[in-house]
Amino acid sequence: MSGAARWLRLLLLISFALALAGCWDQREIEERTSVVAIGVDRDETDPKLLSISVQIPIPIKIAGSSGGGGGSGDPVRVMRASGRTMIEAFNNLQRRVNQQLFYGHTRVIAIGEEMAKNGLDEVMDAFRRDPQIRRLLWPIVVKGKAVELLQTKPELEQIPTVFLMSLIENGAETGRIPDVNLGKFYINLSSNSEHPFLNYMEVGPTGVRWAGIAVFKEDKMLGTLDDQQTWSFMRIAERQNGGPIVFPHKGNEDELLSFTTDTTRVDETYRLENGRVQAKFTVYVEGDLIAKSFDTDFSGPSQIAELERGAERYLEEEARKLMDTLQNEYDADILGVGSKLRAYHPRIWREVRDADYFAEADIKVNYRVKLRRTGMEME
Repeated sequence: MSGAARWLRLLLLISFALALAGCWDQREIEERTSVVAIGVDRDETDPKLLSISVQIPIPIKIAGSSGGGGGSGDPVRVMRASGRTMIEAFNNLQRRVNQQLFYGHTRVIAIGEEMAKNGLDEVMDAFRRDPQIRRLLWPIVVKGKAVELLQTKPELEQIPTVFLMSLIENGAETGRIPDVNLGKFYINLSSNSEHPFLNYMEVGPTGVRWAGIAVFKEDKMLGTLDDQQTWSFMRIAERQNGGPIVFPHKGNEDELLSFTTDTTRVDETYRLENGRVQAKFTVYVEGDLIAKSFDTDFSGPSQIAELERGAERYLEEEARKLMDTLQNEYDADILGVGSKLRAYHPRIWREVRDADYFAEADIKVNYRVKLRRTGMEME
């Protein structure tokens, strides 16, 4: 073979290689069926099997879609299949669909509570290895069965997954709901200094509601934090607002005060004393008085100072309840105390990392509340 022929052959090989790059798994969009949500449960008839449910939107039945105003019938379809493993369940599901199921547009992975309590290693391993599953999607735990969440019909959106996405995204943007995506869950799942958590949803007769967070140790769910405990967690650990607060004035449940608040900063200090971690959080909060259920003048400096002290006492009591649950009931460090020690206090971390450092820690939370406005009243 002459030199010119060898160069021509090499050039053709390079051209073919460039043409093939990135197209090895090409498939036309018309040949795919997109899955927007996946549910994972234990099979109801055989607990040894995994049950997979998927939510598939049907474009022709979605009102406002191109080509008309949408047809009659449900705009989504929920399909289920079971298998001994996640892959077998997905394969069994694929056999019932005429087009290739595509998971690149999946936005929610819902996990049934029983499944979460038994451990998620097998579930997460399958998702971790699948290149179609995006790390920015939302994994959530569902009270009861995950498939029930996929089968709900919210009144505000045609596609249930869109409603869930809006619920979580808007809550995360306003600081009321933790921003926990799949990538963050993977990181905490593999950490030895911080435990993972996920958002917790409940399906009731009035629809779907966010009901707090599910606390994990390793891959098993231990329990939940309710709305109020999550609200304290959001301020201390996530540096978010958690939403407005309503608390009784001087402990009187008939006299309620409502504050909007902003968590301006959180100062943390750590030290080791007699083998126990001493952690102190000081949370600085600014807010406005937006409503009160009784007639009292709060315009004077002494009244404002009294309101601030009342808010501080209430917030510190709620924080104490949160710590009691996390340390004594779950022994789960979702606050990230271990991660802070490992990153900023390595000498302390080396001494306590092999011990039960979080449950034995002395954690104190103090609040400093500054009331900016008490509002105006009509006379």
